[in-house]
Amino acid sequence: MFTELTESTLLFKGNLAVLCVSYLSTIICFFSPYWLQSFPTAKLPRPKFTNLGLWHACFDGFHDKGHQFEVKFYGCKHILLEEYDIIRSELSKPFFVATQFFFTLCFVGMLLSMAMVLMYLLCIDDYYRVKVLRWIGFDLVVSALCGTIALIIFGALGDGRDFMPDWEQNYLSWSFGLGFVGVFLMYVTAVLFLVEARIMRRKEIARESTGGQFNMEKRV
Repeated sequence: MFTELTESTLLFKGNLAVLCVSYLSTIICFFSPYWLQSFPTAKLPRPKFTNLGLWHACFDGFHDKGHQFEVKFYGCKHILLEEYDIIRSELSKPFFVATQFFFTLCFVGMLLSMAMVLMYLLCIDDYYRVKVLRWIGFDLVVSALCGTIALIIFGALGDGRDFMPDWEQNYLSWSFGLGFVGVFLMYVTAVLFLVEARIMRRKEIARESTGGQFNMEKRV
């Protein structure tokens, strides 16, 4: 691994550093429960809804008035727990399910690119290096597109009046912002990987042409 890093170009090394920041931002965004948050005010000092992530919802006395039994919810719990079945229709709005779906695709694509980067550094033959760099670049482009769709959907509807209670006090929080950082850096690293693949391909062509000329001169 270290041998490959020392032989790599400065562009590739810088790209790895940016990619690590993108990975870290996306992972924190995916698991942290602060995509949407309620801001306490004098009018609403203790909001029933506190914060929400892709997979966790946090409440402080929230209850569904339409249910025959008044069940109140406290603390942070996973959205898919059976306990939240009572308010499933309020939690799993179609736009929120779409956000989960597209950002999960983004996350899976990110893991796939991580595996390909490790493969490139540790065990890939020279013959396949250009192809693997291109695969990583294309994979990151697709992942970033899925992440962009998820962020646009949630940004447009996440703090709307039809989702969490007291929507006037709700705002898009820092996990959502980290998602933008991670996705933007995916675009950047995708372009840099494709540029690196192009540079390596040109070097290979130059070596092949130089080798061919050397052989011809040797025969003469």
